[in-house]
Amino acid sequence: MNKVQNLIILVLTVVISMTAAGIAAQNNTNSPYTRYGYGQLQDQGFSVSQSMGGISYGLRSNATINPGNPASYSAIDSTSFLFEFSASGLLSSFSSGGATRNTFTGNLDYIALQVPVTKWMGLSAGVIPFSFVGYNYNFNDSVKNAGGETDHGYTGYTQAFNGKGGISQVYLGLAFDLFDHLSLGANAYYMFGDITHYRTLAFESTDILANSTVSTSELYISSFNARFGLQYHETVGDKHAFTIGAVYEFKSPLGGKLTESTSGVDTVTTSSVESFELPDTYGGGFTYTYDGRFTIGADATYQAFSSAKYYGVTDSLSNRLKLSLGAEYVNDPRGHRYVDRMHWRLGASYSDSYVRVNGATAKDFAVTLGIGLPLRNSKTMINFDLKYGNIGGANQALLNEQYVQLGINVALNETWFVRSKVR
Repeated sequence: MNKVQNLIILVLTVVISMTAAGIAAQNNTNSPYTRYGYGQLQDQGFSVSQSMGGISYGLRSNATINPGNPASYSAIDSTSFLFEFSASGLLSSFSSGGATRNTFTGNLDYIALQVPVTKWMGLSAGVIPFSFVGYNYNFNDSVKNAGGETDHGYTGYTQAFNGKGGISQVYLGLAFDLFDHLSLGANAYYMFGDITHYRTLAFESTDILANSTVSTSELYISSFNARFGLQYHETVGDKHAFTIGAVYEFKSPLGGKLTESTSGVDTVTTSSVESFELPDTYGGGFTYTYDGRFTIGADATYQAFSSAKYYGVTDSLSNRLKLSLGAEYVNDPRGHRYVDRMHWRLGASYSDSYVRVNGATAKDFAVTLGIGLPLRNSKTMINFDLKYGNIGGANQALLNEQYVQLGINVALNETWFVRSKVR
């Protein structure tokens, strides 16, 4: 590897480090559901995974990065350098009680690189989101005046709720081929971020002492976690290939410092160290590929949130199940016509929420589409992924949320690690 390539890797490493703070400061949601728990959880896969319904455990490619299963890193060619980043926009529509509200947000999603260590080992590093928090809503109501029998009037008030923040992850992952068909890998994460909730109570009457009160809750996160993965990959004949994958994350403490304050006539501020935990996470999936052109796969993920502590208490959150199904088609990866080398993707997913709202658990149904556009005379690809989903349920107490998310991903794939021959 020459000095220029060494310099580029150094620059990209610095960019990843600096981008971590930028991603942490953003939030790609305006959903009131993010008022609860750690916010809206994010898939760990990148654009190819996201456009295939979120499957990642059985995805194994030498052309894309897949942090969803770290065992996939060993698939990288020994002469390749991979670099990916993505941005997205989210259009959401919320409806409840006949009222509708539309919002739009957008931000940088993730940035990562992957390099070979040996012919049988690969390394990846990057910054990816764990959760987003972002909401802003209010409602009006009234209370009966406290004047006794001589005062039969009411005083109106407004309650406003808003929040921001989220949790980000800086990861470093390594994978190796243990045998010809078995790969093992692991990601080490540093998790950081802050989640802030505001609640404002304002009365219309100035006769009420402290007619406006603001309550603030700020949770600061700083912790470490790990994900372990394996993949068994096999080729049968010339045209059939399959991969079976599994991942596991053990229950781990999520260091949290909580600061709460209330401002009215006086301001009272308290700080404490609360007990939070990330749940045991189990994931499994597979992919089947025919003739290198058609791939289909499925994933299942289970997160045991009910046994993880939240504000020092277990059973305050709900266990989460997610099911994903996806497919990809390319007519001829080495074809002369451009359209033959285009990748077409689709998928669907279902997941439970890990939080309960008004005693009910929301469901998230989504369908996805995607397309991969290769650059001419290059292995680099521009990927677009589109997701339409609905969050809610049959319970009338649940808010209905419909959303459309469009993402664009640049997957840089260059041949770097080639030694020059001396003639």
